Amino acid sequence: MRPLDFAMHPDLPAQSLAAIATVVAALIAAAFSFVNLTLNKEQKTSEFRQAWIDGLREDLAAFFAGARAFARATEELKSAASASRAALPLAMSPEKISDIRYQAAETRYRIQLRLNLKEPEHKELLRLMLVAADEQNKFLADKSDVERTLQAIENAADYAPQILKAEWERVKRGELAFRLARNWIAPAIVLISLLFVALVWVGRVKI
Repeated sequence: MRPLDFAMHPDLPAQSLAAIATVVAALIAAAFSFVNLTLNKEQKTSEFRQAWIDGLREDLAAFFAGARAFARATEELKSAASASRAALPLAMSPEKISDIRYQAAETRYRIQLRLNLKEPEHKELLRLMLVAADEQNKFLADKSDVERTLQAIENAADYAPQILKAEWERVKRGELAFRLARNWIAPAIVLISLLFVALVWVGRVKI
């Protein structure tokens, strides 16, 4: 087989050159159109993911603050029930304590609905939150003390930033579809276009 000669083919007419230019331009335009479409979709997805991160951060802060306030208020309520503290006023009324408990429960379920329990980190955060809630219930039933409850809350609070950081890193990397389009599909279309031009140039493809 005669080796390829990549010198300019002497028989290429002007019409062939125009056809080549048209085909190459169409392929390159398709590549840019595909990348642009993928980029727009990826940007929207990243915006939704960023909003998810912001919402989760707010709910986590509300849950941990509410759970801690409820634990301290419950501790004070228990202390005030003793004879020695009966005459002292409470920092929070029983109604306020009930509101805090409700708000902590509400934010916990909002967080639970945001999490993807197929991901181990999300599953672990929910587990730690449930441990904190369980310690809270034990404290209410006089089966534990407030320090165990507060420690369980802190354990969950210390773990939560790992999820926020991981999701932020995902936003910075970009979605998988965009990375594929940017790194592989668009360059492949350009290379195919150049290969097509080369084959026509040496006479292996007739137009």
